[in-house]
Amino acid sequence: MRALRRENLGILMGAVLIGAVTGALLRGTVADALFVSCLALGVLLAVRHLVGAVLRWRAARARAVEVSALEPGAVARAAVREERGRLGADIQAVVRAAVVDMRDAARRAVHGWDGDPVADLRRIQRAGLSATSELRRMLGLLREPPDPVPATASGRGGVRIRRQDVVLAALAAADVLAEAVIAHRMAWSEAVYVTPLAVVLTVLAALTVLGRSLAPGASTLLLAALHVAGTLLGHPVIEGAWMLVTVGALGWACGAWERRLVWALAGPAALVLALVHKHAQYRPENLFIALVVLGVALLGGLMVRVVRSRADHARRVTGAREAALGAASTAAVRAERLTVARELHDLVSGAVGVVVMQAGAAEMLLATDRPAARRALDVVLATCAHTLEELDRFLAAEDGFHGAAGHDLTDLRGLVDRMRLAGLAVDLTVTGDAAPAMPTVYRVVQESLLNTLRHAPGARTSAELAVAGGTVRVVVVDDGPGPGTDTPRGFGLVGLAERVQHDGGALTTGAGPDGTGFRVEVELPLPAGTAPPVPGTGHALTGTGRP
Repeated sequence: MRALRRENLGILMGAVLIGAVTGALLRGTVADALFVSCLALGVLLAVRHLVGAVLRWRAARARAVEVSALEPGAVARAAVREERGRLGADIQAVVRAAVVDMRDAARRAVHGWDGDPVADLRRIQRAGLSATSELRRMLGLLREPPDPVPATASGRGGVRIRRQDVVLAALAAADVLAEAVIAHRMAWSEAVYVTPLAVVLTVLAALTVLGRSLAPGASTLLLAALHVAGTLLGHPVIEGAWMLVTVGALGWACGAWERRLVWALAGPAALVLALVHKHAQYRPENLFIALVVLGVALLGGLMVRVVRSRADHARRVTGAREAALGAASTAAVRAERLTVARELHDLVSGAVGVVVMQAGAAEMLLATDRPAARRALDVVLATCAHTLEELDRFLAAEDGFHGAAGHDLTDLRGLVDRMRLAGLAVDLTVTGDAAPAMPTVYRVVQESLLNTLRHAPGARTSAELAVAGGTVRVVVVDDGPGPGTDTPRGFGLVGLAERVQHDGGALTTGAGPDGTGFRVEVELPLPAGTAPPVPGTGHALTGTGRP
């Protein structure tokens, strides 16, 4: 704002200097110097507006070229990297910190085992419950659809009378009154035309500049009509410096009008006819300067119109390209967030549940069976260590969160062993080589066993993995009470369904064969050679489920 004020002040001083120098060289009067200054001021302001429009057009064109050169894939990858960094920081600060807190409390409980470890066991449970609450909140946020991008207002705002128009109208009207008074006081030859009716018509003519932004064509038509009315009534509109303001501003606005150009040009055409008609009877020597002012202003406005049109076209191109890039980035970030939600649930949610259950069991067994309590605490330590290991591998994956935890058959057997240590009776049967599909198979078995441990403690579970005819079939069945009808579904089976569907498989859940227990069955196609499965060709999750 200060720079703009200094620029305007500089233009004003330059116009005054031009008027003074011109008046001195031509040996004119003060009025002549003032008129030249006003003319120079109008020209300098017009040049500034034109240069500004050209600079904005060049900037818009450069931006359009820059955005057009961007590849949607590269922009999406950059957005995913940024989102990945932010999510990684959140996971470190919330989830990993909670697991570390539980691990440290378990270590303190081990060191103080011969004393009273109850406080540390309770700290593990509190930390686990807090971590579960935070994790559920994070998973809910990750699965929320992204906020819609607010629509950007187009154009340069609504058409209205601006403050600048009011200032110009006030200056023009003041000039009319001032010149009328001076003409009579100084007994100028023009005073014969300065009648009360002529002053009124001239003031009204000067005030037509108020419509410069609202309706320049209609305002110029009104100005032409006032000139014609004054001529017909024998009280012509008075000449003066106000015409530089009103005629120049209206001519410029008509040329730069962004709507119907024909209607905008009808006003200047009518004004030319009115001026020719007037000056044919009164002071014909002033016709040339009036037409020059109108013509230069109209030409400048037309040039600004062309430049603005090109700038608007460049902005539209940029906007369309940015919208496409934004859509690609939003889709990629959305997919990344869903991946993080699935991986985070699989890595942490069940493990935290096991830790809380085992810490509670250790506290209950302290008074009656300390060796069993110690075994439960050992499960807490092993689970925390394994969870931190997988979290660190997940966060450090160079290719992002996708496929960060690639598991094999050894990992699957280790998972079953940890479930057995946690008190779950599990039978594992493996037939064939399912190594290409093992990452998804591991998650299927993990989610199924954790659900059994959480919802059917004490139930016996069998997990069968068989490969035949290019298909991997995984069946996990327990003999617990079966799926509940009033239990809300959580994120576990939803994420599992998305994972299986992504790999082109089918997931079915529901009651066991005899109507009791819970059954999870998955069929996955084995990739042909090294080619990955085609995403999005699988089937949706069917059957009832546990949270």
